[in-house]
Amino acid sequence: MASQVELYREANELGIVVAQKLLVMAKPWEKGVGAPDPLFDEDGLVPGSLAGLKSLGGIKKKTGASFTPEIDITPIETYGNSSPSRRLIQSEGGKLEIGPQEARKIVHELQTNLQAGEFQTTATGGFRAKKRALSPIRYWTFFVLGEDVNDETLEPIWQWWWFRKLSIESGGKISLAQDAEAMPDLELSLNQDGEDLYEFGIDGPGFEPLLADMGFTSGQFVVGVGAASAGTFTLSYKGNTTAGIAYNATAAAVKSALVALDDGYDAADWTVTGTAPNWTVATPDGASVTGSGAGLTGGTFAVTPVEV
Repeated sequence: MASQVELYREANELGIVVAQKLLVMAKPWEKGVGAPDPLFDEDGLVPGSLAGLKSLGGIKKKTGASFTPEIDITPIETYGNSSPSRRLIQSEGGKLEIGPQEARKIVHELQTNLQAGEFQTTATGGFRAKKRALSPIRYWTFFVLGEDVNDETLEPIWQWWWFRKLSIESGGKISLAQDAEAMPDLELSLNQDGEDLYEFGIDGPGFEPLLADMGFTSGQFVVGVGAASAGTFTLSYKGNTTAGIAYNATAAAVKSALVALDDGYDAADWTVTGTAPNWTVATPDGASVTGSGAGLTGGTFAVTPVEV
């Protein structure tokens, strides 16, 4: 008999994501400013998407970066019952811990709550600053990016977080020992920005083939042309685009156009069902299919993922 564990757990080791490389950036908080969308394109981070953010440089291997969500819950208890009837959220937040190594200005700003203008360069090639009592709390926006690689395709995987509003919770210990970096580990607390706390995601060409296995997509997409009366549309998959497909094509014709793509997949890898004006396309490995209806007459072209 087959192992019941192996039969049902559907394990995929490629879905074990690790931050093999780490980027931590920060900038002064601006109300209501969230993560750029889109954040990535086919070449990586969208140019200009990290405008205003400053890198904290190298991060201590031992500390890295970690985020711990926090939630405070009050149970609603009924007399005579042994467990709560309901639970109500009283507060929600989290802690970001990072271990910067380099003596960068932004690290000192984070650690001391001093404004950027408090740091003055000296005539002897250094800087100096004065810490005053009860310096007002400063708020920061952080971007954290962990980079991994898909061991099968060797394409990059990017897991990212955009923390909208953080403030220093613990300035950490400045070390003057011979065997440690001087810069302190920092702990920052999450604050609410409007209705939002933080944004996060995983992206990159190395993760796209895993979308279906990881439960984020069914690997099926509905292609629709609405009330188009003539013309053609195209479909694109992993950078390759089909020839024009007639607005009233059969499912077999749509499949033939996809099979003709120079992407290493054949007829056995594609499934297309349905009739005009809507076809359901199941991609070979769950990665997204996109398209264009620029060549259609009338109608509204759309490619919609089938919900999991």
